[in-house]
Amino acid sequence: MLIKLVCYLSIVISPFISLSLAYASDSTTTKLRVALYPYVPNRLALFQKIEAIFESRNPNINLELVDNSTWLWDYYSGGLQATKADVYEVDTILLSDLIEAGKIAEVKLPSAPFTKEAIEAVTRNGKVYGVPHWLCGNFLFYKKDDKEVKNASTWSELNNVLNSRNESILVDFKGQSTLGEWYLTALSATYGLGKSQQIIMDANKLDQQGVDKLKQILKSCPPGYCRNDDLHDRAGYYSRAFMSGKASAYVGYSESIHYGIQYYMNNCTSTSGCLSVDNIAVRSLPSFSGSTAIEGVGWVDALTIDASIPPHKKAIAKKFIAFMISDTAYKTVLEPEWGEAPKYLIPAKKGVQLDKTPLYSAFYSAHSSRKTGTLPGLNNKLRQLGKKLDCALPIDRTDTETLEKCSY
Repeated sequence: MLIKLVCYLSIVISPFISLSLAYASDSTTTKLRVALYPYVPNRLALFQKIEAIFESRNPNINLELVDNSTWLWDYYSGGLQATKADVYEVDTILLSDLIEAGKIAEVKLPSAPFTKEAIEAVTRNGKVYGVPHWLCGNFLFYKKDDKEVKNASTWSELNNVLNSRNESILVDFKGQSTLGEWYLTALSATYGLGKSQQIIMDANKLDQQGVDKLKQILKSCPPGYCRNDDLHDRAGYYSRAFMSGKASAYVGYSESIHYGIQYYMNNCTSTSGCLSVDNIAVRSLPSFSGSTAIEGVGWVDALTIDASIPPHKKAIAKKFIAFMISDTAYKTVLEPEWGEAPKYLIPAKKGVQLDKTPLYSAFYSAHSSRKTGTLPGLNNKLRQLGKKLDCALPIDRTDTETLEKCSY
């Protein structure tokens, strides 16, 4: 999953923050350092919940969260490779790079009902290197009673619907990783994912067909919104704006709707003009052409084990991973508590029964045919092309920084 959401930060007291609720000083205690994916809502609170349950069941294990600035800010630009831990949560677009570097060990896939796309994402040349944890990707959010948006099969049709009603869509088109992901999505609609990856790896310039496809998405975006660095850096802004009634549709990751629902719960009344939580609907993205369906691009986060840890600690790492994909752990993380919006991260394991989370069936349906990038170096190449794409797409006239950067 390339960069999805800007994480909440706490004060970093040391390179590694231990959030243990009951640290055991017994000499038999084994420390297990885990580097969990940083870009999720309320990540520190989520870790505390997981830690409390896991350590209560395993009193001789001290679970420690790796939480340094390199991991938090540079995850996709070398931070993952530079971080040392026992267990890493890996966006599988980076998996091949870690395998080539000898950083992670081959693992046995547990017997669990993982989705097809999740299994494919952790497999390289018939070998498995990670245990699927989350599914990720962009979805189209809209009003449940809006049949025109629901039935728009292409971006052109959706634009026509919105323009005829003088309405708009919100979507984030800033940031190297975000733009790189959109570029891969557009190319996949033209050439298929397999060929698109190779085109990207071999190219030093942008494919114009891919750029033109992305321009279609921006046609219904209001000035000052979708191509805005400031809004890109505000976690959940577009989701909150959608819920507050600023647009009729919104594109974002599943977990991003958490921010919009939380906004509704904290700020909206029956007279405030907000979209009702009960009136949120989710669907897959429109295609770029009526004649060809888009080959969906999705992402998978997987739990991996460091290649250099000793056998006794590897056994503990496996125990932790088994817990993380258990129904108990998923429910602990995902079921909302009082006053809290659902996180809406998508489990890579099917069949987890979650209360008070009605959108999951739509998420799974919209994600089911997606595939993910697997070539070594793909992430870095997409970031490079994403930087070029920032100048190839329409630039907001108020964005003086990008105008100056792209004028050279």
